[in-house]
Amino acid sequence: MRAAPLAELCELDRRSVRPGDPLAGELPFVGVENVARDTGFLDLDANARVGSGKSAAFLFDERHVLYGKLAPYLNKVATPDFAGRCSTELLPLLPRVGVDRDFLAHMLRRRETVRFAVDSANGTRMPRADMKTLMTLPIPFPSLDAQRRIAGMLNRAARIVRLRETARDRFRSFAPALFVGMFGDPAENPMGWPVSMIGETCSVVGGGTPRRSDGACFGGGVPWATPSDVTALNGACYIEKTKETLTEAGLKKSAARLVPARAVLMTSRATIGYTAIAQAPMATNQGFANLICGESLSPEYLSFFLRNRVDALIRLANGTTFKEISKSTLKTVRIPLPPMDMQRRFAAVVNRTPRPAAAAAAARELASSLTSALAARPAEEDP
Repeated sequence: MRAAPLAELCELDRRSVRPGDPLAGELPFVGVENVARDTGFLDLDANARVGSGKSAAFLFDERHVLYGKLAPYLNKVATPDFAGRCSTELLPLLPRVGVDRDFLAHMLRRRETVRFAVDSANGTRMPRADMKTLMTLPIPFPSLDAQRRIAGMLNRAARIVRLRETARDRFRSFAPALFVGMFGDPAENPMGWPVSMIGETCSVVGGGTPRRSDGACFGGGVPWATPSDVTALNGACYIEKTKETLTEAGLKKSAARLVPARAVLMTSRATIGYTAIAQAPMATNQGFANLICGESLSPEYLSFFLRNRVDALIRLANGTTFKEISKSTLKTVRIPLPPMDMQRRFAAVVNRTPRPAAAAAAARELASSLTSALAARPAEEDP
C-alpha cells in the first residue's frame, strides 16, 4: 500500500459566508463545541455557540469532512450529513476523486495524525494545528474499494464508542437523582434522619508526594492517585487504576498512608469535592482527603453525599491562591445517617451499573488501534 501526503487526499475549501448574508440565517451553525471528540458525532443542541452570527463562517455540505484545528489533541473530526456553516476553527476538507470521505475522516482521527498535529501546532494557551504542515503528513492510501471496507468497519466501531459514552452520560444524571430520590436533599434532611459529623463516622487521612527527583520512589506496585485520575472518571463512581505508582520506599517517603479498598477519595485542594471509591488499596497525593467509613456509612452513600454538598464544601475551604478544605474542617461536616439497609440498596444499584467511563475509554482505545491497524494493511488484503 502506498502512502500519500494528506494534500493528495483532500483540499481545504475556504468558501465563506458573512454574517449579513441572507444565506447565513438559513444554514445551521456548527461550532467546535458541537463536535464530539474521537467519534465526531454532531450535537447541535449542546453548548449553543454565543455570537455565532457575528463573524464569518465557512460553508460546508454532505461532501466535506470538518476538521477541528483548535486544540488538535481534542481530535474533533466530523462528517456532516447536511449543508451548513461552521466556525473558522473547523476547516472543511473536500476529498479528492478516489478518496472515500469516511475513510479520510478516520485517518484524521487516528492517533498518529493527532500526535503529528499536536507536535506541529502553533500557540501555547490555545494551540492550533498548522494546516500547511499537516497537509504534508503521509496517509495510507489503499484502493477505493479497500477504503470503503475499512471505513465500514471503523464506522461500526465508532457507533459502539458512542453507545458507551451515552451510557456514561446517563449514569451521570441517574445516580445523583437516585440518591436524592431515596434519601432527600441532604442539606435539608427532609426525612429526618439522625445526623452526625463526618469525623464521628469516618477516619479522615491525607496523602503525600515523594520528591520527583528521587527515582527510587516511582514505578512500583502501589497505585498512587492524583486529582486528575479522579476528575478523568467523568462522574463514574469507582477508581480501578492510576496513571502513576509508588514503590514501598516512595510510600514511606511521601508520608502518604495506604488506604484500604472501599475508601472514598475526595479531592480537597483547588478542585474540591470530586470523589471516587478505591477498588484496591492505594495511596494519594496531598490533594486529597481520604475517608475510611465506619459501620454506619456505606462508601457509595458517602461519595454521593459529598458530591451533593460540593458548594458547601467550597464555602468551608480556606486559601487565596487556591482553595483547600482541611481534614479537621471536613470532620465537622454534618451528615444525615439513613438506615444501613437503605444505604446498601443504593450501593447495590450503583455497583450493578456498568462502569461507563472505563468502558468508553476502552472502546475509544480499541477504535483508535483498529484504525491504525486496518490502515496499515496491504491494499491487496481484504479487510
